Amino acid sequence: MTNAGFITSAELLAKELKDAEFRAAWEASAPARAIAIRIIEYRIDNELSQTALGRLLGMSQPAVARLEIGKHLPTLTTLRRISEALGIEILVSIHPAGRTESWVSPSVEKTAKVIERVTSASGSELLVAAS
Repeated sequence: MTNAGFITSAELLAKELKDAEFRAAWEASAPARAIAIRIIEYRIDNELSQTALGRLLGMSQPAVARLEIGKHLPTLTTLRRISEALGIEILVSIHPAGRTESWVSPSVEKTAKVIERVTSASGSELLVAAS
C-alpha cells in the first residue's frame, strides 16, 4: 500500500487473482493481451496511427483497434501476417505443470522481450515473447 492509501496495479492484480473466476479470465486472455501490448508498442515506437499500421498489415483501422484491445486471440494466420509485415518474431510456449520448457532455449528471455508469463492455478505456464 502506498503512502496516500492507494494500492499499486501489481497489488490490485495480486488481490484480484485470488478470485477463481477472475483468474480464469485473466489466464484465458493472456495471449491476446500480450499480442495487443506488442502491437501497441510497435505502433508507438514507429509513430504510426492505427490506420497506417493497418496499411502495413493489410487490414482496416477497426481491425487494428480490435487487435489492440486484446480481448480475442488473433488467428495463426493473423499472427503470421503481423510477424511478416512488421518483422516481429512471436513465440508462444505452453507447458503443463511440473514440466519445464524443453524446446524453448533458456536464452529466449535474453534475446526476446517476454510480454506475458502466466502460471495458472493448476501450475501450467504460458509464455508469450516477441523480438
